[in-house]
Amino acid sequence: MKEIIPAFRDDNDKIVVVAMFILSIFFFLFPALIVILCCKNQISESSYQIAKALLNFELLMFIVSLFCMIPIIGWIFGLIICPLLMIINVIVVIINMCAIAKQAPVKIPVMYEFI
Repeated sequence: MKEIIPAFRDDNDKIVVVAMFILSIFFFLFPALIVILCCKNQISESSYQIAKALLNFELLMFIVSLFCMIPIIGWIFGLIICPLLMIINVIVVIINMCAIAKQAPVKIPVMYEFI
């Protein structure tokens, strides 16, 4: 579990992080990737760390979901794991959005750091 204490420079940082969390429900890892690639100079260091942690979490979930493409075993595995991954993603987003609103530490479950 990676814990990051948000120190936003202004409201734009908070808007970028909140938008990234909301869009990650629908577009999986692309919002965090776009923030890391395009907005590195425009956001604070803590916002950048949050984006990196979210991207690592989403990449790990993407790799696990790739196992669902294995014929027969993966399809059975996918019936259970893929919906569970979507539910976990929504729960992590809701918890972190509440933490951002309270200005509490953001906790993202990251097992491996790819970036």
